[in-house]
Amino acid sequence: MQQVITPPTRVEMAQLTHWAQRHLQACDEAVLEAGATAWAVADLLQVHVSRVVVANPYKTKLIAEAQIKNDKVDASVLARLLAARFICDVWIPDVPVREQRALAGHRATLQKQCTRIKNRLHNLLQRRNLRCPQPSLFSPAGQHWLHTLQLPSLDRLQVRHLLTQLAVLQQELDETDRLIAQVASQDPRVPRLMQASGIGYYTAFAILAAIGQIQRFPSPDKLTAYAGLVPRQYQSGQHAFNGHITKTGSPLLRWLMVETAHVAVRWDPHWRQLYQRIATRRGSNIAAVAVARELLVVIWYLLTRQTIYYHLQPQTFHKTAAVGLPHWACSSARKLLEGVCSATSFGSRTR
Repeated sequence: MQQVITPPTRVEMAQLTHWAQRHLQACDEAVLEAGATAWAVADLLQVHVSRVVVANPYKTKLIAEAQIKNDKVDASVLARLLAARFICDVWIPDVPVREQRALAGHRATLQKQCTRIKNRLHNLLQRRNLRCPQPSLFSPAGQHWLHTLQLPSLDRLQVRHLLTQLAVLQQELDETDRLIAQVASQDPRVPRLMQASGIGYYTAFAILAAIGQIQRFPSPDKLTAYAGLVPRQYQSGQHAFNGHITKTGSPLLRWLMVETAHVAVRWDPHWRQLYQRIATRRGSNIAAVAVARELLVVIWYLLTRQTIYYHLQPQTFHKTAAVGLPHWACSSARKLLEGVCSATSFGSRTR
């Protein structure tokens, strides 16, 4: 029989350690919902209890849907579900994985901010029906052309401010890339992933950070479901319906795989053929998602079977230079890739 010993109480984060020392015992178990501060709270509570469970909020909501919802009700429901062993928990990453995820997410945020600024500059030129004569608008020659344009005062102000912001963000992006290259060069899994088409230095690092421990996924289907790249399914009796992808799990991993798919389709004949076959029937967006899902399956095999990428391309050894990383990082990646390829037979398949 479940009995309430202590009623729900609001505790400030600054007082949580003192409260845990007074009220928690070593035989207790704690549960909390996944959120922005979940890992910090879990680390704090692990010292005082035998087990800490981080609940999946979406699946817990399906089990414990209530007409009245507030913090006290949620705390009571979570405690009762934990006592009944009905909690759908999530994996608690260790500190290195959390730091890698934070670094990968920071780099992704900087890149999105750069893209947003570039889109604003392109939109400004389109409004004035102007076209840059240079191959790239954001090359030194393209930016010089922007400064020489005879524009209204407001547009000149926007161009100057946007280019200044872009220059600052690019410096921060280069600094972040150097740190990622330094950390990733110590991980032997990075060059193994870089064999696959469309995966560069940062992408390999970010994918590994988003996945965490590959042993958590006993099959490639589990990994693709974690990334939210599998179709929704509804089945009742003899009727089954498939919808669009679920988009559950890690949004960073899903975004990385879709971006990787676009690059792989551009440079790899194998993925281009798959993309074109699906695009003619279902459209370009669905085809890109299908390629992203298949690439994630390949990544699962690369990490679990320790084999090489079957469709290895010659440009694999030069892809780090294409993403603007420093020379020492490119040389390090080349040495790591050569070590992987010399230690593994080229005849093995990933699937």
